[in-house]
Amino acid sequence: MLLIKTVLVLCSVTVALAAHAVVSGAIFKGVDTTDSSAKPIDIFKDAVNYATAAASILTFSASSVDFHPAEQEPKGLAPTLDEFVKKASSFPGFLSTSSSDVAVTFNGSFTQFEQVIRDQLDDALAARAFRDLIPGYIEDNSLTDWTLSLVVLSKPEASDVVTVGFSRVSLSILTDKTHTTYIPKQSTRLMRANYKLRDSFLTVNADNLANIMSIVKTRDFTDYFTSPKVFVSTGEDLIEHSSISCPKYQQSTPSWLD
Repeated sequence: MLLIKTVLVLCSVTVALAAHAVVSGAIFKGVDTTDSSAKPIDIFKDAVNYATAAASILTFSASSVDFHPAEQEPKGLAPTLDEFVKKASSFPGFLSTSSSDVAVTFNGSFTQFEQVIRDQLDDALAARAFRDLIPGYIEDNSLTDWTLSLVVLSKPEASDVVTVGFSRVSLSILTDKTHTTYIPKQSTRLMRANYKLRDSFLTVNADNLANIMSIVKTRDFTDYFTSPKVFVSTGEDLIEHSSISCPKYQQSTPSWLD
């Protein structure tokens, strides 16, 4: 029941998102103890490698629904953000631990925005990451409805427990005559869902998981999920000013364990 509730919370803005622009971000917290020489099957079998296992699962989930934040413009991410959350949330190796959907009020200050997020998430690093997602310059001033989405992957030092958090806040972001952005006073909602990696599931299914997905390092995971600061439009394609080198991922995939 908790898993179902979590998915509904995070996807409750599906209709509204159709007209939104989305900025995505990701952070890794803690210590990645992954053995650099580990074979793919060992990434999912040995707990010491679970930060990389979670990074691989999340990237696989996103790629399978064509959610490519590092390569797509904000408007292009809106249709697939919910699909990514649904895909990742349905992974049998993720155990839902908590979810929340709370009202927040912003007074127009970037500092207050960050403090409100920090108070609600009890996470200074995530709050700063959310603030950094706010675009500083928007060329198209018709884009006023935005969703800021953050994926947090955590593995505390001296622990094999790996957790994944999905958070988002939808808000109005406006621009002045110079296209510089500002946040007007407004009330909205901050949604969050947290999961814990189930080591028993990964161990039993290690061989199958290693066969269906590419291994993604935590650094490549954060690169994959982070929207670039600037895009140059060339017709339908977008080229990022500062290129990010990421592995190639399958575009279409079977169900999780088929």
